[in-house]
Amino acid sequence: MPTNPISFLDYLDTLAVVSGGLFAGAALYVSIGQVPALRQFGLNDHWRFFPYMYKNSAPPQGCLAAIAGVASIAHATRIHGSPFDRNLWIIAGTTFLAIIPYTLACIAPVNNAIIGDNKSVDAGNESKINVGAKKDLLDKWAVLHLVRTVGSVASFGAMVFGLSRH
Repeated sequence: MPTNPISFLDYLDTLAVVSGGLFAGAALYVSIGQVPALRQFGLNDHWRFFPYMYKNSAPPQGCLAAIAGVASIAHATRIHGSPFDRNLWIIAGTTFLAIIPYTLACIAPVNNAIIGDNKSVDAGNESKINVGAKKDLLDKWAVLHLVRTVGSVASFGAMVFGLSRH
């Protein structure tokens, strides 16, 4: 019989790595797979697809970023005697948490413009955004999303490295 009971807190690192890995993997797929593929279908198809992609991906991605960030920082508070390891987990967790306000401040206005125009077209109105502006908005979104991808992949890598040091 073990002398120390196992606690949920003993698995915060695993929770952080799994949720961070799922977020980073999905973000990487969108950046290197989905967006380039949609560009090959043409601007109008890419534009029309965007609201559906957003509706299905935003809720789980937001939850995964929050879980990865909170679990990582909570795990860091349980590390004693190694400032490097503690700081590694804090930085990784903070980066995941920073993805949320970054998304709301930088990416949400682009999302809203694309989704709003699509809703207007679905309601029977003409698109109020010309072809050049549509391309610019989708390209801007791809670059802004790439920032999230790089941050999440780097943070996930830091967490995996942190696990290897246990």
